[in-house]
Amino acid sequence: MSDVSKKTALRKGKTFRELRAHMLESLELRGLEGKTYTSKVEEYMDLWCAFQMAKADVEANGVYLFDERGRRTKNDSAGLMSQLSRQMLAIFTALGFKAEESSFDSDEL
Repeated sequence: MSDVSKKTALRKGKTFRELRAHMLESLELRGLEGKTYTSKVEEYMDLWCAFQMAKADVEANGVYLFDERGRRTKNDSAGLMSQLSRQMLAIFTALGFKAEESSFDSDEL
């Protein structure tokens, strides 16, 4: 399955839809309905999809892989998860969310 197909499948999933709806609803309740805010939610959700794909790669292949020469090497997805998590947290915080507001697991933030 291609990355585009994986992202499309994630976007159609229940967790994606619920998280996105929760974030948009929270913004609306606080009167933050402008395009500036909703576009940040969309950016967050794109990062969420990338995080989920990286997480699935690490779960399937492990933190370390073997390159074409048979040498052990770090799975790039493991480092990518950390970078994505930081970006997601920055957006989450900039939108005024707090961790306790979310009913989702921390790995889904």
